[in-house]
Amino acid sequence: MKIAAWIIILALLIWRFGFQPDYGNQDGFPNQKIELVVPYQAGGGTDNFARILQKTLDARDEIKVPLVIINQDGGSGTIGSRMVKDAEPDGYQLLCHHEALIATKLAGVVDYGPEAFRPIAQVASVVLLMIVREDSPYQSLPELLKAAQENPNSIRVGANQGSPAYFICKQLMNEYPGAKFNFISAGGAKRYTFLLGGKLEAGIFSLAEYVAFRKQNVPASENILAIANFGKSRHPRISDVKTSREQGLETSAENAYYIWAPKDTPDQAAAVLANAFQSAIQDPDLIEELDLLSIDPTFRGGIELEQHLADRNEAFQKLAVEADASLPNFAGWAAGIVGILGGFILINEFRDSKSEIKDSSDFAHPQFNQLAAACLAILIAYVVGLQFGMPYLPATLTAIFMLGISITQDRKKHCVSLIQLSLIVTLSIELVFTRIFTVILP
Repeated sequence: MKIAAWIIILALLIWRFGFQPDYGNQDGFPNQKIELVVPYQAGGGTDNFARILQKTLDARDEIKVPLVIINQDGGSGTIGSRMVKDAEPDGYQLLCHHEALIATKLAGVVDYGPEAFRPIAQVASVVLLMIVREDSPYQSLPELLKAAQENPNSIRVGANQGSPAYFICKQLMNEYPGAKFNFISAGGAKRYTFLLGGKLEAGIFSLAEYVAFRKQNVPASENILAIANFGKSRHPRISDVKTSREQGLETSAENAYYIWAPKDTPDQAAAVLANAFQSAIQDPDLIEELDLLSIDPTFRGGIELEQHLADRNEAFQKLAVEADASLPNFAGWAAGIVGILGGFILINEFRDSKSEIKDSSDFAHPQFNQLAAACLAILIAYVVGLQFGMPYLPATLTAIFMLGISITQDRKKHCVSLIQLSLIVTLSIELVFTRIFTVILP
């Protein structure tokens, strides 16, 4: 049994630590590969843009070292963004992300935003569209909203919670009192698949995604259609698609791609990277390729970028509405799971010592009271530690192990089993929350 437990632990440890990049602080930046994290699946709009940027940087040899794309999907882009936020601030791991980094904090999905990063550059502006399957009964934005008004939650919309698309949809619903979308989280490529498969009625895509996914000469049931452009004016590439304002709505929005680094990235590294990206987006081949995708190369850096981000944050705050309480409360769940484990151990211990307790005139057995007090103190310390920023992994490992040590009489005999239990439960909880619930852990 112990061998099986160690095999499970080994598998969980490989999942948890086996593919973590190796960071190093070395002189002479850059002198090793640079990783550009895309917090979405391969094939989506952000990924396509990042790969065009990568190809140009490599072709021009702008940074003299390889630029490697890392797709770290999950949590509406928050898994990848936290990965970079917590990376060494040495310039060797960057984030290619759009304004969801602002929106997710305002939606309550995560407790950090742009202030937790060092912005390197804005590198593009992006038009956003409302998309349906081409044979959809909803051929305009008002028709879609009216259906959501008449039958709340019947319209499934692909918009990750806390993303710019999510905020746009919330604002649209405010314009049609009673309208309510059923939000389905999915990245660009998956959103497209869900739409064609009938799992979504609509979704918000970038113009680049729309151009990449829309096909010619296929049945309507196998194609997509833009029913609204959220820009201020029609775009030349899709001049037949009306803006949301042309359809009688006030909502309008756009998106942008940014390059972010960990907050304390040195000035020298930031300057080298900003100059490289600025030079890359001026490349004629890149401009031509992005034009085909209807992405506008746009560079901002330094003070100009900081002011722009401050303005965008203010604009998002005006759009911010109360976030759905649809994500589980991790601290509560984790404390509950640890408490239940402790309770089972406590009950077992109580039963084992029942004969001793019967010798007393009441149940105020000193040994049992001390045990209960110790377990309660461990649980309280665990919850308080999580609330005040203690990392999940050491906090949970310590709490489970200390509960077991406090309760077990023969500590030497059960020490290995308690270590196994602590590792399996801690890593399994992390796996469930990060991969199924897509919740960022402390």
